[in-house]
Order: sequence, then C-alpha cells, then structure tokens
Amino acid sequence: MHIVLKVTSSNEYCDGGCEFALVDLNGRLSALALQRIAALREQKTRDPNLDETCYWAYFVACYFSPFAGIAIDDTEAEGASISLGDLLHELRIEDKEIICVPDSFQVPSDQVATMECEKMIVRAASIAFTAIPKHASFHVQTVEIPATMLEAALAISPSTTQA
Repeated sequence: MHIVLKVTSSNEYCDGGCEFALVDLNGRLSALALQRIAALREQKTRDPNLDETCYWAYFVACYFSPFAGIAIDDTEAEGASISLGDLLHELRIEDKEIICVPDSFQVPSDQVATMECEKMIVRAASIAFTAIPKHASFHVQTVEIPATMLEAALAISPSTTQA
C-alpha cells in the first residue's frame, strides 16, 4: 500500500520542498512499526513519563513538493507538475492528511527533496517520520500513521516471511 502523508516544517517560512512524503506501507514496515509500538507500550508500564522513542530509519520513499521544479517556459514540466498537484488536490490530501495512492504513483525527480537524518518517531498509538532537508537548519515531520492503519496494511500485505 502506497500512501502520501502531509508534512509540516519547524520553519514557518520554509519547508525545504517537503510538502508531502511518499511511503510504501508494506508488511515489513508495518510489522516493524507495530513491534516498536508494542515495545514502547511495555516500556511505558515501567516509566509512565515516556512519551515517544526515535529510531534512525529510512522508510520514506521521498519527500516532495508538487510545485517544485516548475519551469515557466517549459510547458511539459509545468503540465506534469500541475497534474501531480491536481491529483493530490482531487484526493483531498489537505483535508485527509493521509491518502492511499496507486502503486504506479510516481513523483518527478525534479520535485523530490534531498533529505538527511531521517528518523521514525514511535508513539503509543502511531508512528511518524522526521528528517532534515539537505543543507537546512530545520526539520520536517509527517503526520502520524495510526496503528490501525499499520494493522490494516499488514493484513493486506503478502507474507513477509516467504523467501
């Protein structure tokens, strides 16, 4: 299952070209995330002040902006960019914050942001991702993926134990 997540920036004036994130919510990622949520819940029984844990992780396929890389004189680039933006608008990403997209969904390379230091943030009932846009002094963070969505993705994924 491929999902697009809305992204926010710690810098109110700049998002580093990271308005959205594309994630392949496959069985491997879902199982790992649910395992980490269970571990956090177990730790919280011993320390109720524990709020979240972070893991170095690179599970986000890309952070992107559908409006980056638009060339004013290049109608082909403009048309591709507008169609991606239109698709996200049609799927109501601004309202829903998480949308499922077809496996064929692709982001043009000129709309992908280069990232550093990506982490998975694990909370009691969800996960999120955070990263630093390359050469930036701020971070961006995705909306949370609820545990219920992780469980649903795991249920529809092919077995992750098959060779």
